[in-house]
This record gives sequence, C-alpha cells and structure tokens, in this order.
Amino acid sequence: MDQTIRIVLVEDHEMVSAGFAAVMNAEDDLEVVAIGENATRGIELIESLKPDVVVTDFNLPDGDGGKVASSAQAMDPAPTVLMITGVDDRIAVEAALATGCAGFVSKGRGIDELLEAVRSVSRGAAVFPANLLAAVTAMGASKQPDDPLTTRESEILQMLANANNADEIASGLFLSVHTVRNHIRSILSKLGARSQLEAVVFGVRQEIVQIEA
Repeated sequence: MDQTIRIVLVEDHEMVSAGFAAVMNAEDDLEVVAIGENATRGIELIESLKPDVVVTDFNLPDGDGGKVASSAQAMDPAPTVLMITGVDDRIAVEAALATGCAGFVSKGRGIDELLEAVRSVSRGAAVFPANLLAAVTAMGASKQPDDPLTTRESEILQMLANANNADEIASGLFLSVHTVRNHIRSILSKLGARSQLEAVVFGVRQEIVQIEA
C-alpha cells in the first residue's frame, strides 16, 4: 500500500471542514491530521505537523489562501499546497499561481475530484479545472523566453498540462525520472515560473501547449 498522504485542511466553515475531513479520512491513503479555522492557525499547524499536502480555502477570516500558501512554501520541508476556489474566482486562481500552489480546485466540482486532486498534487502533478485556467490564461500574454524551449521541453510541458507527474512523463517518454526533473527545472527557469502550474499558464499564453476546456 502507498504511504498515507497527511493533510492539513484550512477552512473556516466548520460544517464544510468536517465534511471534507470525514470524506478524506474514509479513504485508505488519506489522513487529515488537523484543521485550521483561519490562516493564522493553519500556518501554525503546517509548521508544527509538517503535512504532505495543505488544502486551503481561498477566503479566510484573517487573510486568504495565498497567505497560507506563501508561508507554507517558505517552510522546510515545504508541503504541496492545493487551493480551493470559487466557481469562477479568477483572483483566487491568480493567487494560487503567484504563491506557488501545485493546483486549485473549484467548489463547483464534486468531492471525488477533490480527492483525486489531493492525490495528484502529492505525486507532483499540476491540477486545475481547464475551463477556469483557460479564462485566466486569456487575460494576458507572457513574455517570450530569451532562451526558447527545446522540442523535448515543449513536449514535457504539454504532458505537465495534461496533469502528468515526473514519473508518468518518464515512463511515457522512456526517460529516467532524473532526466525529466532536469528538463522541468530548465522549463521553469526559462519561463521564469515559480511552479509547474505557472509554467503551464505561461505555456498556454505563448501557445507552446494547449489545454482542453
């Protein structure tokens, strides 16, 4: 059996957090180790418990999910952060991109999609509702990189946009995981991206990759 994914949930609505926690804890591979009712408490719990994944709502009483994500990314080790957004909340999505989140899920989606998103980001994949990401990427163009992506890097970026992680990309392209990770680091460097998710956004804006809305 795979190792259990330890989760800190940051959500101020008790009924929602209790429901999310109950569903996650019913899964063999997921465990909610703590719930923070606001950003401040969430950050404290993340720092003390060192979870694998943080699932945070964007709207919190004392800030937003971006505050939680930024603080989490500065920790060592840094957990993977998944942000829960409104059905069409571009501000939340932009915050997820700016703070290095691995992905975001819409409240308008089913609980099964949230569970799979937690598993996917824990494996190193970027997760997003394609229709909402498409709306964000349409808002502006990113600067073309001075050092263009190679054909292989473009291929890997497209696979990242298809929600593949490094292991899956390595298997699909018959490369070592080490080689794939080196390519991903190069992609992020060339695009000036803080995360794989942001690299996908830049790739879409520059028409290097496509996503299906």
